[in-house]
Amino acid sequence: MNERPRTVNMVLSLLIFAVMACLVACEPLATDGTELPEAPPRAWIDFPRDGAEIPVGASVIVVSHAYAADGVAEVLLSVNGTAYRRDLPAAAGDTLVEVRQEWIPTKPGLHTLEARAYDGSGAISGSGSITVRVTGDAIETPTEVATSTPTPTPTLVQPPTTVGPTDTRTPTPPTRTPTSTIATRTPTPTLITRTPTPTMITATPTPTNVPPPEVTFWVDDDTITAGACTMIHWETQGAATVTLNGMDVTPSGSVSVCPETTTTYTIHAEGAGGTVDQSLTVNVSAPADTTPPPVPEPFVPADELVIACSSTQMLAWLPVSDPSGVVYYVRLEQQVTTSSWNPVDEWGPLEGKQVEADVQCGLIYRWSVRAQDGAGNASAWSEWSAFSVNLE
Repeated sequence: MNERPRTVNMVLSLLIFAVMACLVACEPLATDGTELPEAPPRAWIDFPRDGAEIPVGASVIVVSHAYAADGVAEVLLSVNGTAYRRDLPAAAGDTLVEVRQEWIPTKPGLHTLEARAYDGSGAISGSGSITVRVTGDAIETPTEVATSTPTPTPTLVQPPTTVGPTDTRTPTPPTRTPTSTIATRTPTPTLITRTPTPTMITATPTPTNVPPPEVTFWVDDDTITAGACTMIHWETQGAATVTLNGMDVTPSGSVSVCPETTTTYTIHAEGAGGTVDQSLTVNVSAPADTTPPPVPEPFVPADELVIACSSTQMLAWLPVSDPSGVVYYVRLEQQVTTSSWNPVDEWGPLEGKQVEADVQCGLIYRWSVRAQDGAGNASAWSEWSAFSVNLE
């Protein structure tokens, strides 16, 4: 009843022994010690990408990579299942190579590109294929396709048969003997040294006989005060797209703008003949100053003050301020009756805070002052300040 576990243990021991033998010999071995068949060659296309669009007549460099354990001997490019050209790698016999092959499509439609690799023993890889779309009108081309120097079709060699368990030969360490196919192949120099520059798909050049768009761009008022608005206008001809400061607009139109600070506006027009840019600037000034300065206050002589007899009297006031600057105006009157006054003198504009007035002894006077700022805004007159001059 212990036969089955004993058999399983024996199989596991054999598997572990096979793995260790593989690691020591550095070669793929079967469980009986014989060499396993090598992986078949592989090839794949890196450029162009699957689904790419290519115009008719464009020179396209098909970039492929190929791998073969015995060394890559040749790469075959096929178009729609038909062999198009064969090329030798630049370093024949390397296990991993890059090959560049030119293809010029002559007909529109979907085309399948395939790459296959041959190794030194003649084994061929599977197909690495992509599908591209060719656009445009068909062109006349010679019936012969561009190929490198013809080379014999390699003969397919089946992988060696694995020696079965009944084989009684004594396993010996495998020895690789390079095949003479790669060593005796003489690549054509023109193919080895040929390094075509990949041609990328380019846009159709703009016709030179189409003029650029015509643009007219203007503003109603290029100088406004903050908070005000103005109208910007534009007209274009031959423009497919038009933008104003990056925003899509109609080919011709107007818009009201109310910038808070000085702003530049740019109209951009694109057409078949090129692009045109025009700019204008709307200057924004500060709002108009309509606020008068504060009312100054008479200081000397004070109201109802009696002074000694003198021929002159200094009139002084408390100054005020304003961002645009301040000047002062002063007026002096003499009492005629208890209810009537006559003008005596006026001063201004004055930048100081006092003025000297001529007076007479034994009379009663009154005076007033007002301020005016740099924008022309004047304050109200101050209250009258009266004073009398004694006879002696």
